[in-house]
Amino acid sequence: MAVQNTTPVKGTWSLPKLDVRQFVVLALLIGLDIALGKLTVGTNVLKISFVFVAMSLIAKWYGPLWTMLIATILDVVGATIINPSGAFFLGFTLSAITAGLIYALFYYNQAHVSWVRVLIAVGLVTFVVNASMNTLWLFIMYSQVHTWDTFVTLLIPRLIKSIMMYPIQVIVTYAFLNNAAVKQATKQIFNK
Repeated sequence: MAVQNTTPVKGTWSLPKLDVRQFVVLALLIGLDIALGKLTVGTNVLKISFVFVAMSLIAKWYGPLWTMLIATILDVVGATIINPSGAFFLGFTLSAITAGLIYALFYYNQAHVSWVRVLIAVGLVTFVVNASMNTLWLFIMYSQVHTWDTFVTLLIPRLIKSIMMYPIQVIVTYAFLNNAAVKQATKQIFNK
């Protein structure tokens, strides 16, 4: 399975079989995602994390279906087994799937992920998924009073955090996905 092409391939929306090496790398990336998920700062309502790094690489290498599948598994396992700090809520699984899909649509099959792709993908995930969707799920789960003012009160600190994290995520994602080690690993893992 060649990942270096910049044009979409027919297999973008299929779940390609992985060889042993590709499966092991995927397992390592899942482990990295779990480890980065443990290294968060903040509360359940306002967290700062670098989990996006592992998910971005999964999206670049494995495409939309694998990324959405892994995002689903990681969210369910993370919420129920690894870090059961709150109640499991299906909305957060939907957010994880949406973020994985966005990353995969912008990064998959890109030998070099452009600044524009990173800016748009990170912007959509940061503001649509993290700030908007996740705030809605928290509002539904934890708010005693379901009014617009209550939602805005919950949204404002999360929006401020998103605005502050956006340039950091863009720079880290661009540098990580386009560094020489990732390009060399892509050739070794996916080119036969």
